[in-house]
Amino acid sequence: MRHLTSHVYEWLEQGHITPTVANELYRQLSVPPNAARWRSLLAQLLQWSGALSFACGVIFFFAYNWQSLERMSKFALIEAALLMSLVSFVWLYYRSAAKRLVDPSHSLFGATLANAALLVVSLLVGGLLALVGQTYQTGADPWQLFAIWALAILPFAWVAGFDGLWLLLVGLANLSLGLYADTTSLWLDEQLWLCLFVVLNLTIYYGFVFLGSSSRRWHAPFVEYASSLMAMGCFTLLVCWMIFEPSDTKPLLVSVWVGYVGHLLFGFWWFRHKRLQVYPLALGGFSLITVGAALFTELLFRDSDPIGGFLLIGLYIILASTGLSAVLRRLHRQAKAGISPTQTPSENEELSHE
Repeated sequence: MRHLTSHVYEWLEQGHITPTVANELYRQLSVPPNAARWRSLLAQLLQWSGALSFACGVIFFFAYNWQSLERMSKFALIEAALLMSLVSFVWLYYRSAAKRLVDPSHSLFGATLANAALLVVSLLVGGLLALVGQTYQTGADPWQLFAIWALAILPFAWVAGFDGLWLLLVGLANLSLGLYADTTSLWLDEQLWLCLFVVLNLTIYYGFVFLGSSSRRWHAPFVEYASSLMAMGCFTLLVCWMIFEPSDTKPLLVSVWVGYVGHLLFGFWWFRHKRLQVYPLALGGFSLITVGAALFTELLFRDSDPIGGFLLIGLYIILASTGLSAVLRRLHRQAKAGISPTQTPSENEELSHE
């Protein structure tokens, strides 16, 4: 079905069919959702909304009644909510497995109701840690709270293999590192802290990319999107920063440039020729355009203010972005058609005509 709809789109672009014929083909090829599918979708949305509302309600309840609750009452309430959520997760998981609502061979949990209960457990663990810190005034910095929270929910994320829990874990790891950098900013240079963010998110990204290809437990597309965006954004900012203000530490300067170029080359080879994915190629391409614009700016305006300098940089950005968008659009059509990048051109042509 996906190949047929992609071919219809290509025929429309090549002028072989009219928009009216394309709409008619899409209407005949697409299968409209029936009432049962709509009910299932609404039920899942309501279940997830209820679970998240319960977790937020518990946290807001403590925040509003903080002065009126006794110490033991606070711990009893949040531990009871935590235990109830954990028991709900176990019961929902085994009930789903008994009724074969979840196929463990394809997705251990997925976006199921059991995972919603486990997400509530993970949020309440953070609430319990914050309660301990506020009650006993441990003197710990905020980064320690989020770091311990991330470590505490790591088993839950591994057991669930669920995108939402991995995303929460990655967010907590980045937040704890950012707060740690804010409290100990005198120890390291700001550019070095930015480099640590790049290393952290690139490690997470490639870890999920390679582990996710062999095990569905590690298959987390949203984590890949978020970590790659964070890594490439920090990498681009760091490289542009070093263009305008080169670091006094030569090993750091060389390492950043070598790492940036190496990451772009490896990413292009892997996601273009081994495993075709448009999103990482787009991130790398637009990052390269940004770095190129920074280089042009530094070269043109270093010693003087040339006439038409901004016009040249603007034209470069427009032309480079237009060319990259055209290439990405062609790759997107190729990816939708299911043409493997490892196949020969003749095989791809045969596949495209099937």
